[in-house]
Amino acid sequence: MEEPILFISSPPVYFTEVVEVKETFLEESTSVFVPNRSDRIIDQVIARQLNYFSQPINQYRTLVFHLEDGEKVVGKVDEVVGSDVKLKSLNEIIMVNGNEIKAITIANGI
Repeated sequence: MEEPILFISSPPVYFTEVVEVKETFLEESTSVFVPNRSDRIIDQVIARQLNYFSQPINQYRTLVFHLEDGEKVVGKVDEVVGSDVKLKSLNEIIMVNGNEIKAITIANGI
């Protein structure tokens, strides 16, 4: 018997039988998620201004918030969560509904 020209040492070869597994088909939902839009500020200009003034670099500007009932609130934007706006006014924290704000102006000299 002749020796092979090239002999490579390898582990023994074993054959295993493959069994096909049938998976059950799960149907995916076709419903579309619609977020609740009732908890947001409707006026996009006011929403953009509040977002801008709630950024860390702009949080220290003193602003005047003109509300729909004619009241003016002087303070700084602390936090905006949904339609609720947390304002710091002197030593107190005031919660205002963002949809009640008509305009925001910068308080000069206050």
